[in-house]
Amino acid sequence: MTFKSYANRYYKSMQNPMLLKVGKLAFPVAIQSALVAVLALADLLMVSDFGMAATAAVGIASKWHFVAIMIMAGLSSANGVLVAQYWGKNDRRSAKTVTQLALWFGIKLLIPITLLITLFASSILLLQTSDLTVIELGASYLYYSFPVLLLTHLVIVAESSMRASGDAFTPLLLGALTIIVNIVLNFWFINGGLGLPMMGVAGAALATSISRLLQVCLIAYYLKRKKHWLIQEKSLQETHSLWLVYKTLAFPTAANALLWAAGTLAYQTIFGHLGTSELAVYSMLGPLESLCYSVFFGISVACSILLGQALGRDEYAQALNMTYFFIRTVLVCGLFLGALLLSGSEYILSWLGLTGLALYPLASPAITILSCAIWLRMLNMLIINGILRAGGDNLFCLRMDFIAMWMIGIPLAGYGAFIAEWDFRYVYLIMIVEEIVKFSLCFHRYLQRRWMNNLTLVAGLAS
Repeated sequence: MTFKSYANRYYKSMQNPMLLKVGKLAFPVAIQSALVAVLALADLLMVSDFGMAATAAVGIASKWHFVAIMIMAGLSSANGVLVAQYWGKNDRRSAKTVTQLALWFGIKLLIPITLLITLFASSILLLQTSDLTVIELGASYLYYSFPVLLLTHLVIVAESSMRASGDAFTPLLLGALTIIVNIVLNFWFINGGLGLPMMGVAGAALATSISRLLQVCLIAYYLKRKKHWLIQEKSLQETHSLWLVYKTLAFPTAANALLWAAGTLAYQTIFGHLGTSELAVYSMLGPLESLCYSVFFGISVACSILLGQALGRDEYAQALNMTYFFIRTVLVCGLFLGALLLSGSEYILSWLGLTGLALYPLASPAITILSCAIWLRMLNMLIINGILRAGGDNLFCLRMDFIAMWMIGIPLAGYGAFIAEWDFRYVYLIMIVEEIVKFSLCFHRYLQRRWMNNLTLVAGLAS
């Protein structure tokens, strides 16, 4: 085939409306997700100068925020699914009402969680490690970042509604500006200067709190300045039917997110009891994995929005055809990314500062395992978040996660670490069994097509 024919094929593919829609939604989300992962890495890399205890402290303390944020992600995911379907139906009033329900419900839920994490920080960190230095540093991190959860909830619900209505660029722009501010404040507060003392771990937390407050203010200013539909559109007076549909989606999704986040916390606890070096390696590889996920997270969000809009219009055949495209894309890209990570593993470990005598023997096999399994994790993320939940199949996702993680993955890792006393590499490897179980359950469910539901009709029946 000649170069000209290749060029013509590429040009035609770029004119494909489907590719243009996916690119418009997926690219900004992927970039924003990557920037968030870079920020998490920046936190760890900047505090790593203070020693392994500081690195481990940020890793375990931020996991508690991660658990709470995953609950919020479940609430915002349910919001995004409904907004996408109502947007496809051209019903903005219902879309705004759902957003308001998600905001207020999350605030009521997060106030006690924030108080618990802040006031009992030392006690809950004791569940993950017995190193008193790590606990003290981790507690200071949670104290200085106490408003982050409520502010983050406001951000992610607003962003989910904006993306579901087709605007993924504005959240990227405002999020990128916030992240730049966060990194600058990180460097300043952690290392001190210009009249401020060296704050270390606490500085990273304070920088996060200030930058998140800035992001909330920027979003509020943008919505008001643009007379956005989230501000201008009137809400429905009768919200009972919408609340019924929202809670049937949000409760299992939030429970699923909590279950999954608690599972990742359990894995971290297992590695924490293997030793501080093992915990430091596991903590450093987490943001790297999140960085790899970012591209695929953008694709899964685009899949969920486009499927939701199609299902809201009763275009079931089009929705099914979309899933073929997304599954093929993620599979090919996942295999390519895995090969890229494997070939550049030495450079990545050097970049992460994991080439020391104590860390390299642990990190080298772990990144090899991550490279070989990442395609499977990406495919699972697409099927679960991008396809099944787009049609409201949330109860199945909850049951599936409980079986794969809590009945198989965590017990196997716990057995390997505490009973069989396996090395770090084998405990890290055994976690892949969870992904295999997930894929077998989720792909079977996908083939059954029970996820193909128009949720706006369900709300109409509930009223």
